[in-house]
Formats: sequence, C-alpha cells, structure tokens
Amino acid sequence: MKYMGSKARFAKDILPIILKNRKQDQWYVEPFAGGMNSICEVQGNRIANDKNLHLIAMWKGLSENRERPNDIPKELYDKARTEYNNGKNTEFDDFMIGWIGWMGSANGRFFDGGYSGKSNTKIGTVRDYIKEAISNIEKQLPKMVGVQFENKDYTELEIPANSIIYCDIPYQGTKQYSTSKDFNHSKFWDWCREKAKQGHTIFVSEYNAPVDFECVWQKEAKSSLSANGKIGGNKLSVEKLFKFSPTNVQ
Repeated sequence: MKYMGSKARFAKDILPIILKNRKQDQWYVEPFAGGMNSICEVQGNRIANDKNLHLIAMWKGLSENRERPNDIPKELYDKARTEYNNGKNTEFDDFMIGWIGWMGSANGRFFDGGYSGKSNTKIGTVRDYIKEAISNIEKQLPKMVGVQFENKDYTELEIPANSIIYCDIPYQGTKQYSTSKDFNHSKFWDWCREKAKQGHTIFVSEYNAPVDFECVWQKEAKSSLSANGKIGGNKLSVEKLFKFSPTNVQ
C-alpha cells in the first residue's frame, strides 16, 4: 500500500535483521503499522496496530472482504472527504471513508494529499493512480491473512510476552499525519526502554536515536521525507534501523 514513509523498499533489508532470532510462535508486533508494507512480509503470529481509526477500519473491512468501489470519481472522493472533515458518519462508515481516502488520495497521504485521479505522462500515456493503488493493496491482501488488527495508542496496546516489536514511528522533524502531529518522541523512547525491561525485543526505524539504541542497519536513499525537515521532491537521507542496547552506553 502506498503510504507516506512506507518501508516497502527496505523490508527485504531490515526484516532479516529483525526476525533473525525469532522463536517458534513468538509474536511480531507493529504498534505503528501504517500501510502494512513490512508486516505483510512476515509470517506467523502478528499484531498490526495503528492510531488512525479509518486506516484500521479499512484493513479490518478488507480482511472480511467488504464490498468496495473499484472506481473512485472525484465527486465520491469529495463527499467522503467532507464527511471525514465534519467528523460525522452519515453516508459512509469508517471502512468506506478509509477506503476512499487511502485509495483516492495523492502520495499515500489520506485526505491531506488531495485527489489523485489520473494524469498524463511525458510519453503521452495516462496514469491512473487510483487503479494502481487498488491493484497494489489487492495484491497485498493474501499476505495479511491471520493478522490481528488493533486501533489504539501505542501506549495502550496489549503486547504478548517476549514479543519482537518493530516501530516505524513518525520521524522527528518531518511531515506528519494529523494523528501524529503531537507525537512525543521522548515519551516513546522511554516506552521502548520499559518494554525492553519486560522482556520484549525492540527495533525502531528513525534517522536518529538516543545513545542506548544501537544502529544495526543503515542505507542512503531518496525520500520525500528528509532529516532536515523539508518536504517534497527526492532528497537524500540515511534510513536507519535501531535496536535497544543499553550496553551501547559508554
């Protein structure tokens, strides 16, 4: 699924590191699952949580094979966007608002991105972004069978004992969704430390981390997000994966 900050292109690099010492029946948990582009490549016991109500409602509905439109004209998109902005469900339920908003918006940014639709390419063809988005998520669905979906703040998520926890958090200093604009990074790192004390193994994607989190992988890549806080275009940033390692502190 196209999603701002997605780790789809890095999954093949980071998942072997994250899952290297995974035990049989051990749970894999993503408190910030977003577009599900990492968790869909993991097998076994999985929990996908996200604070975005409509995102999880969409994924739950898809797992139940809810009926949904395969064409999202701008009129339909605008109706759903208005209803979402008003905060009242009248014509659409949470699943349908999620489906229309995520499939019909530009750059994987829900209604913040505006309508995607179709556009003419430089070589004279027409690119149908909505059709592409729907095709991508339909291909992803078979990999999501058996996932347990949750819609909670990460601090309220119930996590099975001794789980592997992978956190793709809102990067500090970058563009955020409305549900993550007030994300408290200091509070998050403390939460990670507490979870580690409880016996969980913690991995985090970010550009930077406190000294008790060891960088176990990094790769330079172009991204619309940037460590310098600027948005748009393709800037070079260094993607990093950190693992909680208190022995890393000198």
